[in-house]
Amino acid sequence: MIFINNKITDVYFNLSLEEYIFEKFKKDDIFIIWRNEPSVIIGKHQNLPQEVNMKYCYDNKIKIARRISGGGTVFHDFGNVNYSYITDSTGDTTTDFKECLKPMYRVLKNLGIDISISERNDFRINGKKICGHSQFVRKKRILHHGCILFDANLQDLRLSLDVKNRKFICNCAKSVPSKVTNIKEICNFGFDSKKFLKKIENEIYNNFDKISLYELSDEDIEKTQKLSEEKYSKKDWIYGQSPKSKLILDENFGILDVNFGKITETYGDEILKNFIGNYIETGEILSVINEKKLIVEKNYLIEKLINM
Repeated sequence: MIFINNKITDVYFNLSLEEYIFEKFKKDDIFIIWRNEPSVIIGKHQNLPQEVNMKYCYDNKIKIARRISGGGTVFHDFGNVNYSYITDSTGDTTTDFKECLKPMYRVLKNLGIDISISERNDFRINGKKICGHSQFVRKKRILHHGCILFDANLQDLRLSLDVKNRKFICNCAKSVPSKVTNIKEICNFGFDSKKFLKKIENEIYNNFDKISLYELSDEDIEKTQKLSEEKYSKKDWIYGQSPKSKLILDENFGILDVNFGKITETYGDEILKNFIGNYIETGEILSVINEKKLIVEKNYLIEKLINM
């Protein structure tokens, strides 16, 4: 087992690192633990504006990212502990998923946390979710990862994912809402997430045989950063991978066709045509409003669009 304690907290770098390490090590089992700055990460096949309150993220400097695995949207901040487990596939997806849950399940149990595994393969305490999981499979190798809620800002989590007033027509994978909680709150631990991360590291060393620490080299960091700049931080990956959809601001006066994350056609109020060719992304919407001197308060459709 190769163990990597990644100290970098940039979400785009860390998602890139998962893919880079996945491709670099073809045979070894790998375990990575890491934390992210405040960010929202959507599944590979999800429609971003259907999952994320982009205006809240924009106003609160919460980054938005897309990962290579499927599954639902998650929130990360410095109160989360994230982990990645890379191993060989058995060829059976269901078996693989359950087997990949076992290492971190044992670690958390050994720390005195009374967790259970739900039918959706979440870790739960008293019926509330404290860790969701997803995985990516390629060439008989698995990248399995989870985000553990230890002392996360649950208000930011809730509001950054609050999209209940949006209406889309889209054939895509949607997140399944769950009641969540923090481990620290339930277990009354008197230490912070950094200390929790250290405890997990210690347990990993205790739980695996023949474990070796791997330090990222300058070349590893350089190649990961390049992948981050060329893929994970790009709008055409974050927004442009969203499936084709229709956004309904108003059934009579405001319907938008969205393709690869960009507005391609509008129906109803002519003012919406100003946004054709732009990503549904708060910064771009604001730029159009400023450039064309549109008055938000005088058109409720623009107000709806800006508050996506």
